[in-house]
Amino acid sequence: MRIRILFFSLIFIAVVYACTSDDSDFCLSNQQSVQSGFYSSSYSTDRDTTVSDVVIYSTGIDSITYDTATVSKTFLPLSMHNDTSEYIIEINKLKDTVSFVHTKELNFVSGECGFIFTFELDTILYSDNQIIDSVAIDYPSIVYGENIENVKIYLY
Repeated sequence: MRIRILFFSLIFIAVVYACTSDDSDFCLSNQQSVQSGFYSSSYSTDRDTTVSDVVIYSTGIDSITYDTATVSKTFLPLSMHNDTSEYIIEINKLKDTVSFVHTKELNFVSGECGFIFTFELDTILYSDNQIIDSVAIDYPSIVYGENIENVKIYLY
């Protein structure tokens, strides 16, 4: 009888330990950010482009996401409160606007991490005044742990 109790106690401890793994990386991930890449519209096939002197800031948040950076890919956080997140992209003093229209769903992660949002991109609106030729949704789901480019931004 004692061996059974000891056996079940060890199994219970192992199950509890496995279910309470460290979620700190998960909780701090970019799971609510659109992963986007810059591409040149001059080629017939997709060629990623590294762009210098990039400034990206949100119209809804008083913060600059990128400040005179050299980037080929970006992580742009989506709004937890609205269904649209808008950014100004400025390259060498030329500006265009990109608006991500999205839905969100609240999902439970764990007792340590709590809840996170999973987003789904619906539409992207953009101005094509100075630098942006077009924008395409490559992968509409924004889910934790996926290192997948969601959006392609084609530049003139």
